[in-house]
Amino acid sequence: MKGRELEVEEGSREAKLKKIRGDPVLFAEVVLGVKPFRYQEKLLRDQSKRLVACMGRQTGKTTTIAIKAVHFAFCNADVTVLITAPSRRQSIIMFSKIAGFIFRTVLRRSVIRSTQTTIQLSNGSEIIALPCSGHLLRGFTAQMVIVDEASYIPEEVITNILYPMLATTNGSLILLSTPWGKDHFFYRAFVDPDFSVYRVKSSECPLISEKFLKKQREFMTTETYRMEYEAEFVEAATSYFPQDLIRSCIDPELELERDLEGLARQEGDFYAGCDLGKLQDYSVFAVVQKTRDHIKLVFLREFPLETSYSSIIGFMVQANKKFNLRRILIDRSGVGEVAIEEIKAQGLANAEGQSFTMQSKAEMLANLRVKMEQGAFKMPYNHRLCQQINEQRYEYTKSGKLMFWHPPNSHDDQLWALALACYASKDDEPRGVLARAW
Repeated sequence: MKGRELEVEEGSREAKLKKIRGDPVLFAEVVLGVKPFRYQEKLLRDQSKRLVACMGRQTGKTTTIAIKAVHFAFCNADVTVLITAPSRRQSIIMFSKIAGFIFRTVLRRSVIRSTQTTIQLSNGSEIIALPCSGHLLRGFTAQMVIVDEASYIPEEVITNILYPMLATTNGSLILLSTPWGKDHFFYRAFVDPDFSVYRVKSSECPLISEKFLKKQREFMTTETYRMEYEAEFVEAATSYFPQDLIRSCIDPELELERDLEGLARQEGDFYAGCDLGKLQDYSVFAVVQKTRDHIKLVFLREFPLETSYSSIIGFMVQANKKFNLRRILIDRSGVGEVAIEEIKAQGLANAEGQSFTMQSKAEMLANLRVKMEQGAFKMPYNHRLCQQINEQRYEYTKSGKLMFWHPPNSHDDQLWALALACYASKDDEPRGVLARAW
């Protein structure tokens, strides 16, 4: 009798495991201990080979796709799940969520090898995270490709590198992102009937209150709120730097440095810009590198509000040692004049003040925009910086001059630090080019 009971119990257990393997929602609840929301359930159970998730902030898009990836890897043998994003840092966010699900549950017993970017399982499957760098991605074959912040990835990476990975596997392509620009593969997929599309507003998440959303509306421009929380493709007509232009400058090969500690002394021609914050503005320090073909943003530091100017000056002194800066341009309006004298007193003879007039602002932003349009400016992916660049508005005065401004509930400190750094490099030839010519 006991043998028969054991046989029934084993059969029941196998039936339950089969059900879990076949249902990612049940897998999430039983194995991972996560109860998905209704819209997450629909996305998890969607078996479409082409899927778009355009979802607002805090709706759990990373969690949802992470569950989908874990379920697929553990319930299918010898498959590769590849995660990519416009930067290594961004791809690690999704990978860390996946690793968290695995290593805090019974699933960890199936891991045979783990690194910061790879998890290999005993069933022969693996999960890999990579930035969308062409030379790193080429050569892979995958059964599932997940593209995080897909709106910011160069279109040719999706069409020429990621799609071919799935050619022989009949694999799945999952694109998830907040909206950004319409002249791109993500938007075209969003409106393509051949894709299974999910648009989820933040208000649909049961954990987000209307009070919270109301507060966020007070801190953002109308357009930014509609993009970030309502998952809507929108852009102000008076944006001086269009979203599609900004995206064209993102180089997945670059990683943005934010901290001087641990940074080795850099070789090359570097220029810096510093926008000193006032009462409610941030102070920002940016460094660009000028080469024969490009100006590249390599360093960006936004200081917390109320950071003392003496602390910022000390930071610039250290940055000058790391980058051997050829020139530092500093906004001289307000306290800038005094700060410049203090900086020079610390031995930085390469520091100069830049007046912020209507004409000088137009010259600096025009210089940056021309470089962007020429393909001569490159920057790493940084969501906040992209927003600030896009939020800069322009209009013409009665005399026909350009006037710039940023809307209430927005900031442009990072943009101006970047514009100052690029302007500082305007009239110089890279020393390496001069040496080769000589």
